[in-house]
Amino acid sequence: MSHIITYTEEIEEHGFCQERPTLNTGDKYLYEVNGKKRLRIVLSVHFDKYVWEDVAQWTTIIKEYFEEEYTLCTIPINNGRPQQTEIPVFVANGLAGVLSCNKDLVCGELVIPSKTTGNVTIKGVAAFGFYDCQQLTKVTISPMVVIVYGWAFAKSGIKDMVFNEEVAVMVHITALNDCDGLPKFDRLFDFPFSGKYLIHGGEIFKKWEEDLIRTHFLVP
Repeated sequence: MSHIITYTEEIEEHGFCQERPTLNTGDKYLYEVNGKKRLRIVLSVHFDKYVWEDVAQWTTIIKEYFEEEYTLCTIPINNGRPQQTEIPVFVANGLAGVLSCNKDLVCGELVIPSKTTGNVTIKGVAAFGFYDCQQLTKVTISPMVVIVYGWAFAKSGIKDMVFNEEVAVMVHITALNDCDGLPKFDRLFDFPFSGKYLIHGGEIFKKWEEDLIRTHFLVP
């Protein structure tokens, strides 16, 4: 099962410049432990406090997947268009996303399929899955892709989303944060996109998640 890593570090200021940790919120990368690669998603990097006058404490929270819990594969982008190509993605316990080093390859219109090119099943979009993919313009969610986690498409360039008409997709309320190309709308009450979807956060989203895990065998 995936697990959470939390650690703090103390960083010294230099003059008026406060240094930050090397990792940033939303980073997704591979990390080697004892010769085996693990997938890491940085959920949070935040300032805690000043330990003393010129030394600050930062906390980093990471979700880590073991080698057997994720697969590197590809999905198509710009289907049926001259720019059609394959982009590399990870699928971790059924949740898809792109490593930070590959995010600039996500350019144009993306369909999140229920199966990858290598026939790996996708049930949802990972937290920060396509975060900061600024060349991404449109996302279509295929049937049986049933959940979109927090910040999944935040800070991306998307201007439109299309959901399927078969299964309602549960979308975390932060999944579309800071997408300046999208129309402004009330995420709890307005429905600017086609297809079936519900947007919420907090305990309501958590209850949805638990129900979807039981119904669709989605591993959190």
